[in-house]
Amino acid sequence: MYTPQYPGPNPELLEAQARVCTGPHQTRPLGIKPSAGPRPDAILETILQSVEGKLARSETVSAAQMGAFFAAMTLRAYFPKATRWSPAEREAFHKYHPLLTKQLPPEIQYLMNPEQGYIPANPTEAVVVNALEKILRAKHLSYVETREMCKAILSDDVSPALKGAALIGQRMNREIYQEVRGYLDAFFGPEEVQPIDVAALTHFGQPYDGATRYFRPTLFVAAVRAALGEASLLHGVDAMPPKNGITEESILKALGANTNLSLAQTASLITDKSVGFGYISQREYCRTAYDLRELRVHIKKRPPWAATEKAQQFFSAREANYMVLGYYHIGYEKPLLQLAWERGFQGAVAVKGEEGTSHYALRLGKSSTKNRMAVNYSQGFRRSDGQREDFAMDINPATYGFHYARSPRPNIVSAHAFAEAGIAALSGQKGHIYDRILLNTAMVDYLLGLCPDAEDAIRRTKSAMDDGRALKHLRAYIAESHR
Repeated sequence: MYTPQYPGPNPELLEAQARVCTGPHQTRPLGIKPSAGPRPDAILETILQSVEGKLARSETVSAAQMGAFFAAMTLRAYFPKATRWSPAEREAFHKYHPLLTKQLPPEIQYLMNPEQGYIPANPTEAVVVNALEKILRAKHLSYVETREMCKAILSDDVSPALKGAALIGQRMNREIYQEVRGYLDAFFGPEEVQPIDVAALTHFGQPYDGATRYFRPTLFVAAVRAALGEASLLHGVDAMPPKNGITEESILKALGANTNLSLAQTASLITDKSVGFGYISQREYCRTAYDLRELRVHIKKRPPWAATEKAQQFFSAREANYMVLGYYHIGYEKPLLQLAWERGFQGAVAVKGEEGTSHYALRLGKSSTKNRMAVNYSQGFRRSDGQREDFAMDINPATYGFHYARSPRPNIVSAHAFAEAGIAALSGQKGHIYDRILLNTAMVDYLLGLCPDAEDAIRRTKSAMDDGRALKHLRAYIAESHR
């Protein structure tokens, strides 16, 4: 489990960040109503008290917090009138301006007033400052600029304030496609993708922050697919703040598997026919990104790479590569699918699933419309003779015999509870956990075109679960991960 290592963050400033560190139409200016949300003068007073060392360690305003907050305030000058500074914000900044310019560190003063400039502490920090020259003026970066900036942020040579400012600024500017590509490749570039000796491989990309409400079936889906001869790769972390939900890695740990495998060890498990799937932790493929988990807490909003890391590719199969992605915020699915297309994937599917995963709910609510995507909305492509065939549809579980009044939640949300429930389902115990694994496995293979008939996908998945083959592959993974 994640344990904070640094002072703060200050809860009052976090609340203010939640309101102002967001998009051009979502930002809620401070002080519009005296009783609604934090007052801007109180926030500035808190920041100054923290800089003067007058607050307890747990109440300290961190440098990353200040970076995110002041970058957001500066960037809002380019927002629509409704989300620019409120009269209360203007009054507070005017009142405290002399103290802010006197007491705040130089990099924070630069974020408040980019025109005054800032001399970077080193060449790596200069990369981020150069990027901020555009970001703070609501401009976008090129692919190369984004990748270089992200690499710099992953280092220890950049002030946390500048890291927070750059990440929040880009998120507020809404990343363009080249920026999405840059973030993805900064963690693990296409030149690092390794060939693997399997005919086909499916990468599953789930949110790294885990599940807190619904069962997480991906690991068990991978075991079932392995029993069907379809290789899978999963990736993620043990825990990701602030959500700290149940992840594939935490379930694997609960099952007794080794989760500290290298890429080479992971490849060997995928190519082992008795196993047929693998898991790679971010600690192994990009330790510097893993070490920045706490930054996500201090900047309040998810950094841009929270969306792109799901589309990471690590291996390339001999004949065909596939990708399955979960998403919550509408808009990210299109660039992520485009990335999969440009990298030559044979097929990919993005699912608006439960808790932002690719996991299908066992009940479809209101169907998707032109302006609203329902949970279970699926879109993607298949490559046929070099041509892209796009598809989009709601997956209605009732169509395939799953009839639920609502999508059930587990009684206990823990890695051990999920591990036990998954094992029970692969041992033949019927119920909503069994149905989740069955539905998710079958729909993935159907939508990717691996099993053209949906009913046949259901039948063959059920067979692999009921005859014990899937459980055998899962147990083989646990055993072989320690060799």
